[in-house]
Amino acid sequence: MFSKRKIGILFFLVFSLFPSLSFGVSYEEAYELEKLSPIFAIPLYEEVVRSSGIGDFKKTASSRLYFLYEKFNKYIPAVQYQTRAGSLKNKKGEWSSLVKTLSDGLGVTPFSLLAVINSCSKETPVWEAPEPTVHPETGELIQPTPPDPYRVLSKKENHSLIRLCYSLKMKQKDFEGWDNVFFYLFSKDVLTKDEALPLWVGSSIQSGKGTPYRRVFFSGRFKELSNESKSDLLFLYAKFLRHSGKFESSTRYFLTSGTYASSKRGKWETAKNLLIMDRKKEACTMIGDSFNAGDESEILMKKICQSGNWDWIQSYLPALKILMRENPDPVFAYALEGGGREAIDLFLKQVGAKISDKDDDSEEDSESADILNKLIPPENRNKFPFWDARDKEADLVVPDRAKYLCKVIRRPFFGTPSIQPQFCKEVSPGSLETLLSIVAEEEEEASFAFADPAYLPLSVKWVWKNGTESESNGELAQPKILGPSSEPGPWNLEYIVYRKILNRAYAEIRIKDKYFVVSVKPSYVIWNKN
Repeated sequence: MFSKRKIGILFFLVFSLFPSLSFGVSYEEAYELEKLSPIFAIPLYEEVVRSSGIGDFKKTASSRLYFLYEKFNKYIPAVQYQTRAGSLKNKKGEWSSLVKTLSDGLGVTPFSLLAVINSCSKETPVWEAPEPTVHPETGELIQPTPPDPYRVLSKKENHSLIRLCYSLKMKQKDFEGWDNVFFYLFSKDVLTKDEALPLWVGSSIQSGKGTPYRRVFFSGRFKELSNESKSDLLFLYAKFLRHSGKFESSTRYFLTSGTYASSKRGKWETAKNLLIMDRKKEACTMIGDSFNAGDESEILMKKICQSGNWDWIQSYLPALKILMRENPDPVFAYALEGGGREAIDLFLKQVGAKISDKDDDSEEDSESADILNKLIPPENRNKFPFWDARDKEADLVVPDRAKYLCKVIRRPFFGTPSIQPQFCKEVSPGSLETLLSIVAEEEEEASFAFADPAYLPLSVKWVWKNGTESESNGELAQPKILGPSSEPGPWNLEYIVYRKILNRAYAEIRIKDKYFVVSVKPSYVIWNKN
């Protein structure tokens, strides 16, 4: 995996390309917004440069752009600016400080960096190696050399540039080109399976090629996933759910992703979901420390949380409209529409969501067996993904005064649920399957909590019966591996989540700062009174 420094640089790279947009902006608007918030002036200056002819305005806007690119670490457009201006090197032949800083941060040479930026910014056709040629003098076979980016990314010392190429391809929407690069690198063993799986899932979510859920499901069955890759997979699945309009489910998986790794990332994305669901107070208490201080959505989120009114928003609207088109984000949608259903509709429209009452949780395999066997060989697969414990038994330890199981209409993610008697049904001890059959209604998803005779929520404990995750897979126990069933418990049960349309139950469980949402088999979970 990459160092924290490299990850920080790569995060900025992901959001640094802005393709042409048709949006009328004047230099004066950009200049005025720069006085208020310089980073939001960038898309306006970019539009001025694209739409203006040859003249002082275009020259001045270009100058301001380069200054802002450097200030806010917009590495790729800054390098592209220097390339066009012929200023990658000074008169002494030394690399510019920008190129040197970026290449040093990624641990690569400037030549390799520029080769990837140039080649991955263009369409990449599939490369099939021609037959070797014979040297006319020595008679030795000369193996053909692949073009860039295949050549440069195949070198071990340029490993950190693979993510850069992925980011460029996704922003350029050259999904076929990325597939060509990806499968070439994987076939050459440049990418390990642990590294490859999040990239495989990520391209599916953004391109629409393949079924995201199935890719996540199979990736999660790989036995040797690192915690970093588990976090990435759950993060990507949470994005898929968000883009499908399933904000409640998305939020749970963002939170779970932060338990494995990248906790700040998980919290910030959780906060974005809460904001667009009109839970501003919860969102603002969630954000905590900065995750990416140079990210527009984070800056805007902090301003929304700190402001008591919306008087300031008018000056930001032109920039937000451009940003929303280029990089749809819940915070941008909330700011543009002021929250409400309109914000959700705008976000889903921009990401191209197709809302359906069905899920991609099917048993049909949407990928060829050949590809799957290479990415995840059958001998390296678990029965279920690491967040799925349908083969494990558990006890629900409920206080004696428990009387009701209640559907929570507007549940808080970080506080005590407010329970209304009309949504409660009296239940007796038994299996979770029996309880849910009594209370479940015809809706896509519902959350449930236990309550006493006064309809007050109860603290319920969850205890796994049969050892650790690795033991359940017939292997030697590895209790130090982080996972939803690697510790017997007792866990705190936050909610039971039931999705009627899938006949699938999920448990939200927590031990201290460890939080998981895990799929369970209701008949394997038994309610025991304390």
